[in-house]
Amino acid sequence: MALRLSVWFDYASPYSYLAVSRVERLAAAQLPGAEIDWRPFLLGPIFQRRSSNPSPFQDVSPAERGYRWRDIERHAALYAIPWHRPTRYPPMGLNAARLTLVALAEGWGAALIQVVYRAAFAEDRDIADTDVLHSLVAGLGRDAPAALARAGAGEIKADLTRQVETAINGGLFGAPSFVVGAGPDGTGGEVFWGNDRLEQALTWAAKPWL
Repeated sequence: MALRLSVWFDYASPYSYLAVSRVERLAAAQLPGAEIDWRPFLLGPIFQRRSSNPSPFQDVSPAERGYRWRDIERHAALYAIPWHRPTRYPPMGLNAARLTLVALAEGWGAALIQVVYRAAFAEDRDIADTDVLHSLVAGLGRDAPAALARAGAGEIKADLTRQVETAINGGLFGAPSFVVGAGPDGTGGEVFWGNDRLEQALTWAAKPWL
């Protein structure tokens, strides 16, 4: 059975954008044959369960907030990843996350994830806008009206809610998170949190040192 690397991400997270833009290339080089298990979820419900409800970017000092934006800008340049600081922050990723569940079920989720992230963090487009999502899906050669209609159905909405609960029950608290050797629900393996832990997660997957 191929090694599974579960990638948990939230479209509101710019650090997830950095990681998602790199993970397939790095995994192919370091873990040939590994399975990337894409797991869209929402951080909002997780933050709401914290006593002070802190959001990583919004509940910090101006100096720290400025540092984090500069940190992302530096990393994007280092990785040669297109970057444009979004005028709408955080991006509202609920509809995009639901749409991604549809795309993953139909086998084109990996491509959609990339174009949604680029729209949000490289092109400064509003990924909450149905017209934007329609254009992204159509650009992939898919039936955009059908995909969007399915994304708005109760079944997919319930699936995303369950995905969030699975993340919480699996001990996940931030995005991006990488779970090495995860079970069928994307949890249960070794957890690495943050874009700066992606390389470490891949190294662990090749040969755990603990």
